[in-house]
Amino acid sequence: MAETKLIIVEGMWGSGKSTTAKLIYDHLTKAGIETRAYLEGDLNNPADYDKVACFTQEEYSELVEKHIDSLKLIEEITQCKGNYYFIEYGKLQQELTHGLPKELLADVMHNDIYDGNLPLERYCEVHLNRWSEFVQEHKKEDSVIVFECCFLQNPLSAMLGRYDASEEMISNYVLKLADLIKPLNSSLLYFHPGDVRSILNRAFHERSSEWRDGVTQYYTQQGYGRSHGLKGFNGLVEFLKVRTEIELNIIDDLLVKKSVIRNDDFNWERVQQEVIQFVEDSFEG
Repeated sequence: MAETKLIIVEGMWGSGKSTTAKLIYDHLTKAGIETRAYLEGDLNNPADYDKVACFTQEEYSELVEKHIDSLKLIEEITQCKGNYYFIEYGKLQQELTHGLPKELLADVMHNDIYDGNLPLERYCEVHLNRWSEFVQEHKKEDSVIVFECCFLQNPLSAMLGRYDASEEMISNYVLKLADLIKPLNSSLLYFHPGDVRSILNRAFHERSSEWRDGVTQYYTQQGYGRSHGLKGFNGLVEFLKVRTEIELNIIDDLLVKKSVIRNDDFNWERVQQEVIQFVEDSFEG
């Protein structure tokens, strides 16, 4: 039996990623395999940097000097790794009744790794380092990790959506990630969206207006969206078509166990059978 230690589930919102990640977790757990699943937005994801800000030593010193009255609070949520200071403000916001002081929160979020104003080079550096740390730790364990969306969706959201990086640069970057995870004998399950507009409508119907407004603004008012004049729902559809095309091109080049599943007819019984078969195949030599 091959020691598959990482199963990645990717695809558009509304395509069934979260449901599938939970299905895989339940299936492996029932089979007696120690498994941990990290869904989209999980702040404890060991390979991701959601709601985390990154500062150079100079930037961090300026932040502390400006908010010296909150020094103890800042230090409690700051970790120094290499040349950078990482502030995990998201977890604190969940724990505290009132969260960080408003001005401090704004200054911290300015350097958010996904949503802030970091240079593209720094984003790539710290993101790759995060994945490298995860691989080095997890390859020593016997458990299986299930990730939703952090391998393709998150890098493409940042590099294409925010930085408007070229397809070549994005592809090369994800292929570097793929090289990093080779020791985990990883498997990738990707949901092909088919009709992007229909899937996006489904996601919009299921989620809050705040989420809808947030993703529309993120993908149309900066980076690729701004440079291509994208606006509103139609603009978001166009962005997601481009993102999907890039993702599928990358998947063609990935040397990992992989499967692309279409669910245009929302036949979940068929999809579940395909998913379970893929998972079982991932554990065969």
